[in-house]
This record gives sequence, structure tokens and C-alpha cells, in this order.
Amino acid sequence: MKLPIDTAGWPPWAATLEPYVEKWGIVLLSAIAVWVVASLLRRLVLLIGKKALSKDKEFEGSNWDLAASITRVFALILLSPIPLGLAGYDWEAMVEQRGPGAIGAVAILVIAVVIANGVARSLRRFGRKAHRRAGADDTLFAFAASLFKYLIFAVAIVFALTQLGFPTASLAALLGAAGLAIGLALQDTLKAVAAGIMLAIFRPFRIGDYVSAAGLDGEVIDITPFLTQVKQIDNKIVSITNDKVWAEPLINHTRQTRRRLDLYFDISYDDDMDLALRLVREVADAHPRILANDETWVGIHALASSSVQVRLRAYVATPEFVDVRADVTKAVKEAFDANGVTIPFQHVVYVPYKAPGGDEEKTQAAPPPMATGAND
Repeated sequence: MKLPIDTAGWPPWAATLEPYVEKWGIVLLSAIAVWVVASLLRRLVLLIGKKALSKDKEFEGSNWDLAASITRVFALILLSPIPLGLAGYDWEAMVEQRGPGAIGAVAILVIAVVIANGVARSLRRFGRKAHRRAGADDTLFAFAASLFKYLIFAVAIVFALTQLGFPTASLAALLGAAGLAIGLALQDTLKAVAAGIMLAIFRPFRIGDYVSAAGLDGEVIDITPFLTQVKQIDNKIVSITNDKVWAEPLINHTRQTRRRLDLYFDISYDDDMDLALRLVREVADAHPRILANDETWVGIHALASSSVQVRLRAYVATPEFVDVRADVTKAVKEAFDANGVTIPFQHVVYVPYKAPGGDEEKTQAAPPPMATGAND
């Protein structure tokens, strides 16, 4: 294709470069057009898939998501002769020489994606069934699913490169050099993988446990070789690299079947301490979801600056911890109110005084009592 451009008045160097600029400019525009068309086809498949897929199913990783990526790959392959022909290459000879290998490489990658996703979903599904039926730990199944998925991808890429004509020996040397370079560049990522393996072996937590890890609290919903995902109480999903989870102290709140409840109640120095202790004990003994009343303990915890602190220690079933804590706190407040036991709180007292040299009476805020509180 030759555009009708008059270069008679151009400088010699510009006239010499014009055919090359024109040719490769058209090639670049055609390549961009091919990419845009392939991307539009992918978006079309994504749009159809999101409307066809049920809302309760996750779209990412679904068959429609896979079909959209495959559509773009095949569109690029089918339209690639356009920029190649404009560049002056004999694309027919290239297709005859490299076409079968390219088709084989694409087929290997497509099959690998299907198999990897299928194996990962099957392992996760099997882990969930084993957990429901026999109480098996599904954490290891989730980790193994992600690990097998990445291994299948790696093997498929090697086979795809051999289909494109890369010699096996040269490919092994290239992969070794690339692995060394990637290992040096991705030290933190490799640390995350190593930590993920340690988490999978020792299993300090399982999927479904409520943990405090890397300064964050949440329910563990997934463990991969790279990340641990937790769902916080406000339904936010947080992804934490495994090296941070493994390196810092980790608290598993739900590993044990029961958990100790520690509550503190401040009463005034003028109140009857024995009455307050008896009321707290009666509330704890009366609650139906407090376990092992013989292990319940009520006593004076501390003499604070403006209050006497009463402490309650009792065991509850781990899943009911939050509900029981709220019930007992409310019941103790109601018992204190009904029996005249006061809970000190901060307040401000205004003391009238006369300013020096004046007759006008003013008020000044007296300093409030110090805040009280105690935690073990």
C-alpha cells in the first residue's frame, strides 16, 4: 500500500525516510487495530457470560472467563497475517512453517488452563465434602489446589515452547537462567511461597478459623502458596502475604472449642463490694450459655484512682463468645441499677469564684477525675 504523498519539496533525508515511516506506520496502526478488535471480541464474550451466569456463582475463573481469554488469543492469531503482510513478510510461508507448532502451543495452553482449573475446583470441592462429612481439614486441600494449578501452568508453558521450535537443551538452560534471575528479583515472593508451605504443613489455623494475623483480624477464607485471605467482620476481604503471616505472632481465636470471657466492672468506693460481687456472680450463674459454673470466678481486680474494679472470668462456647459477652454486660448493668450499685463515670464540676480585683463572680471547671480502666 502506497499513499499518494508528494515529497518533491522535502529535504533529501526526509524524502529517503518517508517510505519507511509510511510502511511501518501502517503496520503499527494495523497491529493496534488487530489488538482492539481482539479485545472487543473478548469484552463481548465477557458481557454475554456475565448475563448468562447466575449471580450466585463467581465469574472469575469460570468457563465464560476462560472462553473470553481464548477468544482474544484466537482472534490475534487469525488476524495476525494482516500486519505481517503489510510489513512485507511472506506470511503464507510462515504459516506453513510455524503454523502447526503455534496451533499446538495454543492448544496445549488452552488444555492446560482447562485441566488446571478443573483440578483446582475438584480438589476444593472434595475438601469441602470431606470437611462436611468426616470433619476433615479442608485447608490442605485448598492449598494443594492452588499448588497443582501453578505446577500445571508451568509444565504447559515448557511444552508450548518446545512446540514453537525451542530446543530442549537450550530451553532447559534458558529456564535455569531465568529461574535464577527470577529468584533473585522475587525474593519476597519466594519467601511467601516458603511460608505458605510451612503454614500448610503445621497448620496453625484452618479455613473458617477467626484469627489475628499481621495486625489484622478476620475469618480465614482461603490459603494459596502466596497469600492468605481473611474476611473481616465488616465483610471486607484482606489478602496477606504468607511471609507476613508466618513471621509475626498469630492468634487463633476459634481453635479451641471454648473460650474464657474476661469482663471488668467499675463500682464506686462508696458501694458495697460484697453486694457487687454477689450480683455479678448471680448474673453469670443464671446465664444458660456459660459453661462449667465451677470454673467461673468473680473477685476484686484492682483499686483504681476513682473506682473499685470487679472482674468476672467465665468459659463460654467459642462461637457464642460475642453474644454471651453482650448479654452478661447488659445483665450486670441492669442488676447494678436495680440494687443501687453505681458505676463511676467522668464528669465536670464548675466551682464559682471571684476574680482577683473584681466583684463579678465567675466559674471555673474543676479537673475531672482520672479515667479508669484495666486490661490484663
